[in-house]
Amino acid sequence: MTTATGAYNVIRTRLEANVPTSNGSPVGLRWQGETGDPLPNIPAPFVYVEFITDPGMLVGFGGGRGGNLYRNPARIDAFCFVPRDWGLTYATDLAEAVATLFRSYRDTSISCFQASVIPLGAGASIKPPGLDSEVDNYYAAVAECELHFDSVG
Repeated sequence: MTTATGAYNVIRTRLEANVPTSNGSPVGLRWQGETGDPLPNIPAPFVYVEFITDPGMLVGFGGGRGGNLYRNPARIDAFCFVPRDWGLTYATDLAEAVATLFRSYRDTSISCFQASVIPLGAGASIKPPGLDSEVDNYYAAVAECELHFDSVG
């Protein structure tokens, strides 16, 4: 069965193995809770990823004490930033590339169900709480991917 850390590692590994590109170059990936390099003086595209879990629910009894099956809903929010003067469509294209990686994706650890692209607009108005750098020189869209993972306990 899968823990929250295991589910996060699957997501991270899949995204890092399939880094989206912009104008032919791979974009930078930034992760929730990790201190990254400051944003460059000349704005460049990047993706900031948050992994959010909700309380699990009991979906099966078995195996005696500690053997119950729990389903844990979770979500990936991948904030896709592009330089402001590129326009919002570049941000939504980048978010679409991320969403495509997780639409109907399933392995032995996680099951993804839907992935939507949500245009957000100017970066300063939606700065994610864990991102330390200023993003007012950027436009953004988010790829929001819903998934679940099962655990036993």
